[in-house]
Amino acid sequence: MDLLDELHMMELEPIVWLQRWSDAVRPLMEGVSVFGTDTFFLVCLPVLYWCVNPALGVRLGLTVLVSAGTNAVAKLALHQPRPYWIDAGIQPFSVESGSFGLPSGHAQIGTAGVTRLAAAAGRPWAWWTGAAVIGLVCLSRVYLGVHFISDVVAGVLLGLAVLVLVLKLERPATAWWRRQVLWVQLTGSAAVSGTLLAAAVLANAPYAGWSPPEAWSSAGTIAPESLDTIVAMSGGLFGMLAGTSIMDRLGWFDARGPLGARAARWLLGSLVAGLIWHAQREVLPQTGVTRYAGYALLALWVQVGAPVTFIRLGLMSRGSRVRAVH
Repeated sequence: MDLLDELHMMELEPIVWLQRWSDAVRPLMEGVSVFGTDTFFLVCLPVLYWCVNPALGVRLGLTVLVSAGTNAVAKLALHQPRPYWIDAGIQPFSVESGSFGLPSGHAQIGTAGVTRLAAAAGRPWAWWTGAAVIGLVCLSRVYLGVHFISDVVAGVLLGLAVLVLVLKLERPATAWWRRQVLWVQLTGSAAVSGTLLAAAVLANAPYAGWSPPEAWSSAGTIAPESLDTIVAMSGGLFGMLAGTSIMDRLGWFDARGPLGARAARWLLGSLVAGLIWHAQREVLPQTGVTRYAGYALLALWVQVGAPVTFIRLGLMSRGSRVRAVH
């Protein structure tokens, strides 16, 4: 038994204790847990990008995608179980099949995303609210039986590390990026996306032929060599970077306007986004290429396709390029 195994055994009792709480707590924990998902942020991002502040939407989106990508790679590199996989006494109130436990994605993505929003607000109430949300997300993941305490601690630390790195590199990287011609930006978008895929392949390489230990009998179906999540994130990352570059060339847009116009943007944009998502999930063949292309197209629609459509329909006006990106 290695050090992590010993740590996991010691962490089982606190999880059992939490799960003895009243059943009335469970809906709250399940609801709070949503605030740590990449899906939550990516669903909310179009509202922020199309209707409130496009610059903040881009920055938050990249922060969430980088955090989600590094989390997925770390899970593959570490191959660690979830609590209910190794102890039948732990109830899986939220079943997470097919992905490993360390570090917690909810804790990492929630920390990076919520802290980014708190930093943008710059107010004490935002920092306190953000800290409370992150704390509740971490507690919920342990209560639901899908993470050890060490998983959420590692997730918070990695989320903070990603955020600090993004904040430090953001300004010089943006300045360099905007000096390049469009074809260099598009090539760079593909390179960044490919780097994420390559990192996942390298992280998974030492586990070729790996199968779950017999002790993980409660795990259900695990697909240790599946890169579906990484492929989707890589496609989305390419689409976001490429779409932002194209939008910058087109001159950006003004996200302000009457409430009715903003609501119309959200409804129309979300409808088309939903159709793209449905097509790549239910209509197209489920291959790595179609998955990558589908998520890239979805991100391109959000970043550039929707704003151009809104402008042509009179739902949005062109804006200041300088104001939009700074």
